[in-house]
Amino acid sequence: MPCLNEEAAIGACIQKIQATFAQAQLHGEIIVCDNGSTDRSVAIAESMGVQVVHQPERGYGNAYLKGFSSARGTYLIMGDADDTYDFTLIPTFLEKLREGYDFVTGSRYLQGGQTSIPFLHRLFGNPLLTAILNTLFKTTYTDVYCGFRAFSRVAYDRIQPVSPGMEFNLELAINAGLGHLKTTEIPIQLHERKGESKLRTFRDGWRSLRMMLIYCPNKVFLLPGLVAIALGLGAHFLSLAGLVRFHGEPLGTVTGIFGTIFSVTGFQILSLWLHAKTYSWSRRFDADNSNLSTFYDWFKLETGLLLGATFLLFGGAILGILVLEWIQSDFGPLRTPEWVSFGATLVIVGMGTIFSSLFISAMSMKKS
Repeated sequence: MPCLNEEAAIGACIQKIQATFAQAQLHGEIIVCDNGSTDRSVAIAESMGVQVVHQPERGYGNAYLKGFSSARGTYLIMGDADDTYDFTLIPTFLEKLREGYDFVTGSRYLQGGQTSIPFLHRLFGNPLLTAILNTLFKTTYTDVYCGFRAFSRVAYDRIQPVSPGMEFNLELAINAGLGHLKTTEIPIQLHERKGESKLRTFRDGWRSLRMMLIYCPNKVFLLPGLVAIALGLGAHFLSLAGLVRFHGEPLGTVTGIFGTIFSVTGFQILSLWLHAKTYSWSRRFDADNSNLSTFYDWFKLETGLLLGATFLLFGGAILGILVLEWIQSDFGPLRTPEWVSFGATLVIVGMGTIFSSLFISAMSMKKS
């Protein structure tokens, strides 16, 4: 249990868990992770014989990361210390894990258990974030923000959460799906909390949405990047071919500038996509992605450096010829200014390819 000034509820939570352990004859430990409490929370917990660990770095996720790293059990159960969750359901969670599920999460929306959720969160925030997450990651959760969950130590090591704040719950749900863990939900009733809520609606909602966008690079980066680079290359083609005219006069210069803007922007977005996918492939959940495996069978650092150098060489040659022509004309107007934009595009993309290759090469080194 994470704890930040929960003296009004921490004792009741511990008492319920201890009684549940005794009644179900469970061999378990209770770990309270204090996140900087200034009230009597720590003293109450210690007086009841539970293990208290301290996490000076503030944050819901930070507290859980410290608590889980201190746990010794085969199975891990998480729950808030505000007396909103019914800890007598612990045996039900464990039963699901023993049936073969890897990740068991409570849901306050299965049997009307959401009545104690604040109105804005109950009708808009939680359902909306749940719907977005299910759409982006092809999951079937009904309550992604429930903080009453259970999973095996093996599953937790597979999930590898890192989020420091309230988005920690979403990361667990996302990574359980990305890691192809066997998941299920059980209905729970949410009780009215004791003490002051730490949830900040708009700040935590934005952080949650931001996390989901970062975790789905195909939808966030790939399509916009492809569209932008296609527009850029199209603009360069129209410019160089002289197909864009107004009153018989070519508009190659302006069209070429837009070609550079779209091409470079598209290249940068696709680079970010590849960086994100590389991280996922090498460290987390895309290990079985055949397309990425094929790409890295082909891609070597030398390949990227050669490709980037080729773009850089051609772009530099174009710009060099144009500069020479410009000097010979006593710095007068160029006959083909549209080639300046195209050469600049090649130079920028070439330099970007070289440095992206260095980064991707380092990221794609698999752990032994």
